Amino acid sequence: MSNNLTDANIPIYVFGTLRKGDRLDFYMEGSKFERMCYTQGQLMKSELGSAYIDFKQKDAYTIGELYLVNFYCLLRINHLENVSGEFPTGYDIDLLPVWTYNPSGPITFDLDKKEMVLFYKRISEPVKIPSGDWINRTSPIKEIEKFMMSKKDTEFKKGEFIEHIKEYLNYK
Repeated sequence: MSNNLTDANIPIYVFGTLRKGDRLDFYMEGSKFERMCYTQGQLMKSELGSAYIDFKQKDAYTIGELYLVNFYCLLRINHLENVSGEFPTGYDIDLLPVWTYNPSGPITFDLDKKEMVLFYKRISEPVKIPSGDWINRTSPIKEIEKFMMSKKDTEFKKGEFIEHIKEYLNYK
């Protein structure tokens, strides 16, 4: 029987210390490595040493790893990125287009070949709270939990999870 809280079915792109062989890769325990991918933007190192992507650099790309994680692995990663003090708070879940990386192939940003996945984005500007109510602010991790709980014992269709998060984040 399927259990969407424990099944590795949430696609996430990692490009820094969570990658295989780096110092925090143990946070990915229980995940399923899918493949190497890249996204548009320049990989950067902050003044405190953490990785982020500068998306203004349209002619650059960042290589990373695509994993399928279960909800509990996502909670571990979320704790690392938001609470642990390992990195400065300022990362939040967002959506990102990625393309399959082939070391001998060309790097193109063909929109027909992109796949949308989760990743942790450095928050570089203040975040507007459209409701005007702190309690009702956007919380992707809470929305993901709500979605996963509502589908706990049923398989969801490929892309259904990402489409739900796109809608929640008002992603265009």
